[in-house]
Amino acid sequence: MWPGSLDISDPREHVRIIFYQREKRQMRTLTSLLAAGMILAAGTALADEQLDSQAEAAMVAFTEAVASGNVAGILAPEYQIMRSNGIGYDRSEYIDEVKGIDIEAYHYDDIVATSADDIMVVRSILTINETFDGKEVERRAPRLTVFRLVDGAWKVVSHANFAQVGEDG
Repeated sequence: MWPGSLDISDPREHVRIIFYQREKRQMRTLTSLLAAGMILAAGTALADEQLDSQAEAAMVAFTEAVASGNVAGILAPEYQIMRSNGIGYDRSEYIDEVKGIDIEAYHYDDIVATSADDIMVVRSILTINETFDGKEVERRAPRLTVFRLVDGAWKVVSHANFAQVGEDG
């Protein structure tokens, strides 16, 4: 017998009703938790896709600024770069230095982005055909770039460029 046809004067039937009601509540709770988990997982995947898209757009904007020789607008005031040869520049030094870079073609692979609050860290592989101070630069190089969101735009805070500069152009 089940609810509606039970004789609740029988203590065993009363216990059955309590267990039945408890199981129904547990099933509803489990179903709700499962649905919430699926929604959160879908939201996380969407957030990851959005972050990856923002990361790629920010990296392209940075590379295009370098190619144009006009990086002042994309660099945060605290900007620093470190190259594989151990030479580093602050913002003002890099603004002057970037004028010696000639980019012919490029594309990014393996973009991995993480973020917290207004900071985004991007790890990527850049395949590029460029000349830096008359020297050809390695065609495929890992990069690590840190961005900070300022007034709705990603500004470059720090950049680690692991490309090896050739001996002679």
